[in-house]
Amino acid sequence: MSKEIKLTRQMLLDCLQEEWGQYIAAYQRLSSDEQHTFLERQGYPSLHDLLAHICAWWEEGLQIVTSILDNAERPKREYDVDAFNTEALKRFETWTQDDLLTHYENLREAWLDLVAELPENAYDNRRIAGWIHAVVTEHAEEHKIG
Repeated sequence: MSKEIKLTRQMLLDCLQEEWGQYIAAYQRLSSDEQHTFLERQGYPSLHDLLAHICAWWEEGLQIVTSILDNAERPKREYDVDAFNTEALKRFETWTQDDLLTHYENLREAWLDLVAELPENAYDNRRIAGWIHAVVTEHAEEHKIG
């Protein structure tokens, strides 16, 4: 996350509204075979597991960005991405699909609120910009449907 990333509020709001806001509907429009192929390409056996992965990273990013803004920045840590993703699947495995979809939407709205309220100079903070880029825009590209 050390490279220079230029984010704009509008770019992030558009991504959260258009890409992530239409994500579930876009998935549901796929045929059963297309859904299977998409999930296989993503490396997840089910939409539930893919959403668990997305939600866990959104939670992590929200906590970190919020801690930086509150001047209570959590120490940087090295992530074992595979272990993080495995833990996310485990943590959400007992959740119903409806509960996970609600959580997904609540987190998306929390990101919308955060982005809308971010002070303009927050985008100059490399750690904030890096996390937002990673879990909002880069993740949208990585998990794009279609």
